[in-house]
Amino acid sequence: MAQTLTGYDMVLALSETTINKQFAKLHQENVIYKEWKLLAGHVFKQSAKRKPFFITGGDKNFSSRLNIWMGLQQDFVKTGDFSLLSSLTENHNNFDFGWNTVMKAPVIQIEDRNTQEVVLNLAFQSGHLYYLSDPTSKVSVYDLKGCVYSFRVPIGKLKINKQAMMLQAQDEMNSVIRESGLKDADFTIESLFLNFRNARINQFDSGRSKFPQHMAVPLTAAISNYFNLFLPDSENPYVLGYGVSRAKIGSREKAMFQPTSVGFSTSYSSRQGTRQQPGQFSVLNFLMMVNNAKAPTSQTAGVLARSLLESGKAQKPPASGIFAIEHKLFTTYLSSLDKYVETIFSSQKGVNINGGFKSGVMRATQRDYHKKHDTIDTTYTLTREPIKNLAGAGGIEVRYKLQVRVRVGIHIGKNWEIKSATLSTSGPYTKGDIKKKGSVGYLTFQLKGGKQGRFDLTNKLTKPNIAFDENPNMFEGPVGKVIGSIVTLIFAWPMAIVNGIIGQIVADLGVNTAVKDNPLIDSLNQLDLLNKTNKVILPLGKTYTYKNLRYLADKKLVVYDIAY
Repeated sequence: MAQTLTGYDMVLALSETTINKQFAKLHQENVIYKEWKLLAGHVFKQSAKRKPFFITGGDKNFSSRLNIWMGLQQDFVKTGDFSLLSSLTENHNNFDFGWNTVMKAPVIQIEDRNTQEVVLNLAFQSGHLYYLSDPTSKVSVYDLKGCVYSFRVPIGKLKINKQAMMLQAQDEMNSVIRESGLKDADFTIESLFLNFRNARINQFDSGRSKFPQHMAVPLTAAISNYFNLFLPDSENPYVLGYGVSRAKIGSREKAMFQPTSVGFSTSYSSRQGTRQQPGQFSVLNFLMMVNNAKAPTSQTAGVLARSLLESGKAQKPPASGIFAIEHKLFTTYLSSLDKYVETIFSSQKGVNINGGFKSGVMRATQRDYHKKHDTIDTTYTLTREPIKNLAGAGGIEVRYKLQVRVRVGIHIGKNWEIKSATLSTSGPYTKGDIKKKGSVGYLTFQLKGGKQGRFDLTNKLTKPNIAFDENPNMFEGPVGKVIGSIVTLIFAWPMAIVNGIIGQIVADLGVNTAVKDNPLIDSLNQLDLLNKTNKVILPLGKTYTYKNLRYLADKKLVVYDIAY
């Protein structure tokens, strides 16, 4: 079966709506400027001697210089006095364009069959654009209220250091490093942002843009120069998120959920939520590899057939995102769980493991003696059942079925003739201390969303019942007497092992969650690394929480919803 994630180990699909909420918050905090106040010169005709210059609204003389530029240009048109233009040049008031406007929060849109770009919509709340088409003309003034300018922008990826992150995200990164116990050098941070340097800004989207036709040339020229000349990448506030990955994984480390590389793509969805807004299920995909594996290079790598958000459990409204893990990666966790269960049994006195788990099945044996000669052979068979999704708040259940079979070998007479009787979890007959029919036991582990963005591992053991496979009344004479004398032992010894298993689990894992520090428990707790190093940090540093953990059998994915 082809990989659902087209070659990647993990994907965080972050909703278009969540990114726009981040942009709105950045806009509210004026990280993305609300007010565009700019006067720019030497941008339309550049040369070695005519390098672009500009002033912003932070200049206390902004308004007066705007008025001087407009006034002298108008006077020149009336008088033809070139000394007025010379005065503008000498005082650096010879601007090409400028604006004094209030912007609405920017909004991105993800497009169908365009996995490397997004559409950026810039909406003007109020204000004016000032534009000089020719140095010998007067300044044209355009009312920008209600105008929208839309264009496509490629997504850029740039390695940065922690200090280059926005303040709140930098604080969150400090927390990630502190909680992981690692150092700054152990991480690689990559910023995903709107790459205006390579954007087709002058090719506006006529279907989404909204402004009078006569404004097309000046508005296009002004916006193109604004982004290309005055918004360098290092100060670009249009950040989609920061991908955090381990710089290097040691050969002995198990980095099951710790990405060592991060890529990106987008996935469009035509599905609409309760608010009937297109794009609610469209996503930006953070594509991840683990264990130092190289990212796939095929043309279809990272191009997902459908938005993962459509698989979200919370769809009214949609979740903030979906985290998906390839089943082949999750099997590493299941193997750790198998190993832990195997160790529980092997630590019990007298129990031998015959080769460990193979294809989800493990057998353990134990031999005891009665009066030195009669043998009591017990076989424990554990079968890991298919993963089950929990109802309600969600979670994954991994259950092991425990079957027990006891064979009693009794030596009779001078010739030591061996008679046998069996008991098992399938036995239908009861007698004496054995008062219940046989039934299998279950060793159950459940992974659920816990507090503060982690997963909790809970456990439960349903004890098996052992009964006779054959009617015990058929055993007469010496055989019946021996069975009668040791039936309590036959019943108690397997139960002693079961009780020992329960005690070991409680000692290792506690009643509700994993607490003990040992290598096996560490391997079981690797899901908690999701809260430490498996991060996509948003510009405002918000941490996501997990919910609705589940296994999608048809897609061979383990997924959970993201909520910010």
